[in-house]
Amino acid sequence: MPVSQLAPRSRARQGWVEVLRVFLVRAFLVPLGLAMGLAMGLATTTVPALGAQPSGDRPAGEVAQAKPVTIRFWNWWDGTRKPLMDRVIAEFQKEYPWITVKSEIQGWDNIGGKIMAAYAAGVPPEVMMARRADIFALVDINAIIPITDLVKRDNVDLNMFYRSEVDAFRYEGELWTLPLPTVGLNNSFYMYNKELFEEAGLDPEKPPETWSSVLEANRKLTRRDGSGRITQLGFRAWYEQFVPFLYSNNGTFLTPDLRRVAFNSNEGLEAADFIGQLIKMNNPAQQNDFLNRNETRVAQAFISGKEATIFENVSVMNLVLEQAKETKRRPDWLGVGLMPYNERNPKAKSTGVSGLSFGWGYVIPKGLPKEKQEAAWLFVKFLTTDVRGSGFLMFAQGRPSPVRKFNENPEYRKLNPAFDRLLMALETEVALPALPILNDLINTVNNSFWPVIGGTAEPRVAVARAAEAAQKALDKYWATRNTRR
Repeated sequence: MPVSQLAPRSRARQGWVEVLRVFLVRAFLVPLGLAMGLAMGLATTTVPALGAQPSGDRPAGEVAQAKPVTIRFWNWWDGTRKPLMDRVIAEFQKEYPWITVKSEIQGWDNIGGKIMAAYAAGVPPEVMMARRADIFALVDINAIIPITDLVKRDNVDLNMFYRSEVDAFRYEGELWTLPLPTVGLNNSFYMYNKELFEEAGLDPEKPPETWSSVLEANRKLTRRDGSGRITQLGFRAWYEQFVPFLYSNNGTFLTPDLRRVAFNSNEGLEAADFIGQLIKMNNPAQQNDFLNRNETRVAQAFISGKEATIFENVSVMNLVLEQAKETKRRPDWLGVGLMPYNERNPKAKSTGVSGLSFGWGYVIPKGLPKEKQEAAWLFVKFLTTDVRGSGFLMFAQGRPSPVRKFNENPEYRKLNPAFDRLLMALETEVALPALPILNDLINTVNNSFWPVIGGTAEPRVAVARAAEAAQKALDKYWATRNTRR
C-alpha cells in the first residue's frame, strides 16, 4: 500500500475519535474500583488536597445560595469515563448543594458543527466542553464570556498550571477557559524501548537529545534482513514531526500578529531538512513497507518491540503500558525522551508545543442570568482547579493533570515509571498561536509533508508549498472574520 493510502488512517489519529478508541480499549491504568475509592476518600494522602475550597471558606462570589440552580453540561466524557465524570459531578454537588449539573454526553461526529449550531440556535448549555479552535471561533462571534475577571475575583493562582496550558487559551488579551485534560504532550515527546537501546549498545538512561544523536541512534537501532527489509525501526520519519522540530530549532509557526506564516524561515527549512535526512536514512519505500507489515493498529509496532521509539499523544502511553503488562515486560522497560533539538543552532533547545491538534476547555455562554453564570463558573473552576475534579479525573486515567501539584501524587510513579519525564516535557512546552483556523493550517503543513515521507518531494519544496497554501487561508480568514463587539 503506497504512502498516500496511509494518509487517511494516520490523519484519523489526529482526531479525538481515534483517541477515544484508544481510551476505550484499555483506558485506565488503575481499576475503576480503585479510582472510585480514591474519589470517595479524597481526604486521604493518595491525592494531594490542593485546590479544594472548604464550603465554609469560599472566595468572594461563592456565597451560599438558597435558590436552586440547574445547569446543563455538554461533554465528551463517555464510555468508561462516564462514571468518573459522574463522580466528579457528585462531589461538586456536595460542595454546592443548590447547584444541579445535568451531564449531556455528545456524539463524536461533527463536534465543531454541533457546538456552533447550539449557539446559533440560541440554546447553548451553561457549560460547554469545547476544543481549542472551537473556543476561539466562539470568541470571534462574541458568544462566550472571558473568565479573566472571575479568575482575579476568586484569586485563582494560575501558577498552579503549567504555563503553556494556560497560555493555550489566551486570545485577544483575555483568558477564556482553563484546561482539562492537558493541552500538550502530543508529539512533543517520544517513548522509547530501553531493552532495544541496551541491545544496540545505547545508554537506556540517556535517550538522544539532539538531531545528530537521533540520526546516530537510528543507525544503531534500525535493523534489516538480507533483502534490505527493515525488521526493527529506530526512529520513524513522519509527517507530523515538522512543527515540533520547528519549535525545537527556535522557530515559530506564525508571526506575532498572527497574520503571516513564519514556519518557512531558516529554522523551518532546517527542521524540514532534518526530516529529509531521517527519511532518506530509513529509505521511504522500506519504512513504508515496515509500517504496512507492523503498524496495523496505533503504536502496534512499538508495543510489539519492532519499533524502538515513537512520537505520539500521551493518551497512547496508557495503551502501551497496559499491553506491555500482557507481554510481561520488565517494569522499567519504557523510557521517555524530550523533543530533540538542533544543537547547531545556539538558540535552539528542547521545546514541546501545546495546542498542536486539540486541547479541551469549558466555556460559558453570554447572556446567562447572574445566578446561572455564577453556577457555571463555579463548576468550571471545580473541574479544572480542584483535586476532586482535575486531580481525580486525570489520575484515574493515568494521565498527567494540567495542575502541577496534583502530579506529585506518588501513585503515578507506580503506574508509570517514566512519569517524571513526562512532566519534564510539559515544562518545555509553549503554546501554539491562538486562531480558530490553526488546526486547518497545521493540517495543511502536515499534508504537504506526505510526499517527503513518500520520497517524492524535497523537504524545502514541501515547506514552500505549505507556506503558500497556509498564507492564502490566513488572508481569507482575516478578510472575512467577524469583528468581536
